[in-house]
Amino acid sequence: MKVQAALFLISLTIPFVTFGQSNSFEVNETLFSFKKVTLDSWEENKNVQVALYRNGKKLLTHTLFHHDGDCSSYQVQIGNYTIKENKIIFHSYWAATDRMPSSILPFGFREQIYTVDSSGIVRLTEAKIYLEEMIFSEYESYIEDGGWGHKGFKYLNKTPINKYEERLLADYMKGIEKEYNADFVLGNKKKDLEGRIRNSLKKEIEEHTGKWVGGEIYGRIKK
Repeated sequence: MKVQAALFLISLTIPFVTFGQSNSFEVNETLFSFKKVTLDSWEENKNVQVALYRNGKKLLTHTLFHHDGDCSSYQVQIGNYTIKENKIIFHSYWAATDRMPSSILPFGFREQIYTVDSSGIVRLTEAKIYLEEMIFSEYESYIEDGGWGHKGFKYLNKTPINKYEERLLADYMKGIEKEYNADFVLGNKKKDLEGRIRNSLKKEIEEHTGKWVGGEIYGRIKK
């Protein structure tokens, strides 16, 4: 999820915009609403977002569904949102398939919690993420030979054994945090986050990935 100014730069490359249903709610005597927007590109990728408004002014957007891919791979991002008292909670889930002998990316989970204060101001108060993704680094030595992503990626599922490997992992996590506006979690915190996201998005995950079976058609799967 990006704030309005950052997210809608992509609108310059998307020719079709469809506005769907909206729903309104009140928190701390301030009127909010969610409006669903469907964006379709010439490449036939589908991007469904929801925009949060306060008194008619757009504050931010969140992806509900996006898919992408090519002749050998397919990626999907799924999201939802809930309102609990003065909190607006956004969940995101990434999954992928790939028939090529490469990393299956992206894969992961994110939770962002926004709190509405007594004046109706919306602030991000908590955000957690675990994400396996193709990112790079400002340090050239931290990038795999051939430019195939960040060297720290491999230590998400392999314990670093020295200070250099610890720095690689830390730099990878820092890059994800900067890009996705959330604190990277591992270990038990990752397990807790994954459990909440899978429970929250159980229906949507089944709808969009339930038919994925490893083999000739989908190749290798991470979901």
